[in-house]
Order: sequence, then structure tokens, then C-alpha cells
Amino acid sequence: MAAIFQSFQRLVAGVFAAGAGLSMALIFLIVFLNALGRYTLGRSLAWGDQVPVFLGIYGVMFGMALAYLQDRHVRLGVIVDFLSVRLREALFLIVDLAVVVIGAVLAWSGYLFMSSRGGMRISGLNSTIRSLREATGLEVFNVFGTMAPYQFAIVLGGGMLAVAATLKFIERLGALRAMTDEVS
Repeated sequence: MAAIFQSFQRLVAGVFAAGAGLSMALIFLIVFLNALGRYTLGRSLAWGDQVPVFLGIYGVMFGMALAYLQDRHVRLGVIVDFLSVRLREALFLIVDLAVVVIGAVLAWSGYLFMSSRGGMRISGLNSTIRSLREATGLEVFNVFGTMAPYQFAIVLGGGMLAVAATLKFIERLGALRAMTDEVS
């Protein structure tokens, strides 16, 4: 059972890492192509300034979840380091549960934000989206000219944070039980 959990946890970490890495690679590629076009052709991509910002938000959300899952996030260790191991692990369990709730609330508030303001148009993408829609005949591209897909990063980030905290809670609980069994 523990091996299955660890495999699942590695899979989730891999998805988070891939999402963060892909976001950063796309940002680099778009900024590079934009700069190259600007200095060689005298013009840049119409959407080349805004899309990297949105990709950066997605990258931060994936990275945040990965950092929590790997326990590599910022923590006030000065105070926590003075606690006994059992008390510190119990505190971390409480924090993990709190982060599950925080992640769920973040996802919910992102959903509400997306629902109320997701239809707002992004002026810098209007012409690109219109051209893409006309070239393909697909109306589905209209959504990429609105704020909804980019505000969805908050929903996704909150959900991923809740998943990461849940997995971390299960991992810590297992370690605490193993520690208790060794003492007994």
C-alpha cells in the first residue's frame, strides 16, 4: 500500500513539475521569438507581451503545488525547530489540513472570480483571436480572448495545492505512526 501511495505521489509531483517546466519553457520561447522578431523583422508578436504573463501565473501555481508536495516551501523554522519531533510533526499535520482548506477556498474563490469577470475581453489578443477564429472557423477560440482561461489558473492552483497538502498530510501521518510504533 505504501509503495502505491509513493508511486502516486511521484506521479503527481511529475505532473506538477512538468506543468511548471512547460510554462517556463513556453515563456522563454515566446519572449525569445518576440525579441528576435522585434530586432530582425522590426515587429513582434501581437500577443507576445501578454501570453507570457498568463503562462507565468500557471507556472507559479504548478510550482507552488510542487514545492508544497516536496516540502520545499518557505517556513518559519526558527520557532518550529525548538519543538520536539512529535510536537513538530503534529503541528505540520495541522498545517497540512489548514492548507487543504486554504487550497479549496482559493479554488472556489478563483471559480467565483472567473464566473463573474471571466468574460472580460483582453484587448491585446482580440486581433489574434479573431484571425485564428476566421482561419479555422472554430468559435471555441473566442474564449482565449477573454480572461476566463487565465483566471482559471487560480482555480487550478488552489486545487493542486489542496491535493499536494492532502498527499503531504497522508505522508506525514504515516511517518508519525511509524515513529509511534518504533517507540512502543
